[in-house]
Amino acid sequence: MTPVPTSNNPSHPLLSGRTALVTGGANGIGAAVVRLFAEHGAHVVLVDTDRRAAERLAAEVPGAVPIVGDAADPAVATEAAGHDPDVLVNNVGDFLRAATPFAEADESEWEDLARVNLDHALRMTRAVLPGMIDRGRGGSVVNVTTVEAHRGIPGHVVYGTYKAGLRHFTRSLAVEVGRHGIRVNAIAPDLIETPQVPYERLVPEADRHRWPGWAPLGGPGRPEDVAGPALFLASDLSRYMTGSTLHVDGGSYAAGGWFARPDGSWTNRPLAP
Repeated sequence: MTPVPTSNNPSHPLLSGRTALVTGGANGIGAAVVRLFAEHGAHVVLVDTDRRAAERLAAEVPGAVPIVGDAADPAVATEAAGHDPDVLVNNVGDFLRAATPFAEADESEWEDLARVNLDHALRMTRAVLPGMIDRGRGGSVVNVTTVEAHRGIPGHVVYGTYKAGLRHFTRSLAVEVGRHGIRVNAIAPDLIETPQVPYERLVPEADRHRWPGWAPLGGPGRPEDVAGPALFLASDLSRYMTGSTLHVDGGSYAAGGWFARPDGSWTNRPLAP
């Protein structure tokens, strides 16, 4: 793949004078979004449960404000909304559990999966929207979903279901709030190297030559590959775009899906010839 572009001093900042709220903003994709938005003139507020990482990033990014807490917590959502964001990036999400057939799934875990993959976005968006509407200058909501919201994901049926719900929330809310000049879009990543999903550790070196068989552009991608599209959706460059999803996956969704192993389990890694 081509190198990830960097720009520490954009000549035409795209978010000057705006406040951006990024959940899950201390590490990985969220941290890349925080850095890029700040480079483009935004005053950034980041929400994360990782106090050390959040405070470290806030010290690195001029003017950034960390809020330490769970984005699904009503008190945290209320505090974050008090910063009057023009842009909201709902970035929290996680598998939480190893792959398990649905017939063997533990129902007690479903609530946690809902909280991490859907509820936080509903709650944070609900807290932020009234202010966006009252201020009368529009706004942008960007929901980070996953390629798995658009295809089957054996072993993670409940996770995929909640992520698909986030996709539907994106489209439905876009229709509802468009008259206020508020746009709602989504990004569906795959193959992004983060501390949460360390592909380069998970995929054996001997198998890495098969990346192009998984995604035409190879992989894995970097958090910065998602931050760029997030900036586009947050800015006026996408002023006439709402209810849409950008697939940031190196082409994996376009190219393929899951493959059955001889033992009956599933993999989304290309099988050896």
